[in-house]
Amino acid sequence: MSKGGQVAADAIRDMLLGLADAMQDAQGTLSEAARTSDAGHGYEIPYLDFVFEVEFSEETEASQPTRLRLLPKARRQADEAGRETRVTSSISGRLATVPAHGGRPETLLDLSLSAVEGRASRQRLDIQVSSMAGERLGGVPVSLQVDVEMTERLLGYRPSAQQRLSLLPSQRLTTREDGSAHLAVELSSLRGRQVVVQVESRGAIGRLLLPGEFS
Repeated sequence: MSKGGQVAADAIRDMLLGLADAMQDAQGTLSEAARTSDAGHGYEIPYLDFVFEVEFSEETEASQPTRLRLLPKARRQADEAGRETRVTSSISGRLATVPAHGGRPETLLDLSLSAVEGRASRQRLDIQVSSMAGERLGGVPVSLQVDVEMTERLLGYRPSAQQRLSLLPSQRLTTREDGSAHLAVELSSLRGRQVVVQVESRGAIGRLLLPGEFS
């Protein structure tokens, strides 16, 4: 993208983000009014149409670098030194609100540990993915990682890269038809220390504290 195109894209992005923030603030005000009013009636903003009249200008002056901007600006007088190129455009569109999670019921994660027979240093991480509607979600991707920041905050140390790789042989699973997924974790790599593991699926995040000691 050219320098001028990048300037225009950044300015338009900032305008759209500002408009979206204002719409969110307005919806929050309406929701708060519904909670505090006697009638208890709430209102939602389904969409907002907008039109931006923008002008992109490229200005060149003697002994000065070329300036690129996307701002309203008074026209130059004919006798002023320099050169200016202007492009005027109209940008229109619609901001529409959508339900959280695309209208789907919220995702729930159930995490637990179970022993692996014959392997004292290994345990199985059991994951169950379902929805608030009680549906078990099969064929859903699940990502896992050692939560380094949370481990350091709770336990006072940062697991090494080698420990993280040895602990989780896979960082991505897919649930079975019944919504379950399983992963065997090797606790011996922790050398007696605990660690926090983060599991994420369809926007839901769960954390589990893995024991450093095993019997």
